[in-house]
Amino acid sequence: MDTISAKAESIVRAAPIEVFNAFVDAEKMSQFWFTRRDEGLQEGRTVSWFIGADKNAYAIEVSVKEIKEPELIRIYWQSGEHSTQVLWQIQGKNNGHSILTIEESGFKGSDDEIIAKALDSTGGFNQVIIALKAYLEHNAIINVVTDHP
Repeated sequence: MDTISAKAESIVRAAPIEVFNAFVDAEKMSQFWFTRRDEGLQEGRTVSWFIGADKNAYAIEVSVKEIKEPELIRIYWQSGEHSTQVLWQIQGKNNGHSILTIEESGFKGSDDEIIAKALDSTGGFNQVIIALKAYLEHNAIINVVTDHP
């Protein structure tokens, strides 16, 4: 099967540095996505992202591979038994807004398993973008991880 990736993309009515910092800064990202307890993403480091804020919350290990402020973040995280790459690309527009693209690749398994994982991640990343837009554009907090059944 050809390489299948999960991809979500949207205009965010915020400057690229604001979009970038929303993911790099632990406190900011905890407002709309995973809870974090780190000092911010740094290239070459591994951090934990938590599902929920409890002391014993389930942790996802995230290996930060590349950061180019304010346009790119590349990580690897566990997706089942295998790790996948997640890439954030942030492109500035002339009006001060940004185009945010989040793409996950490297899924493993049968064709049906790969398709199911890619579809699930595509839906999840679209929710993340909606929550980010609410946070940056309207100062509204709608954390999609804590509300996920």
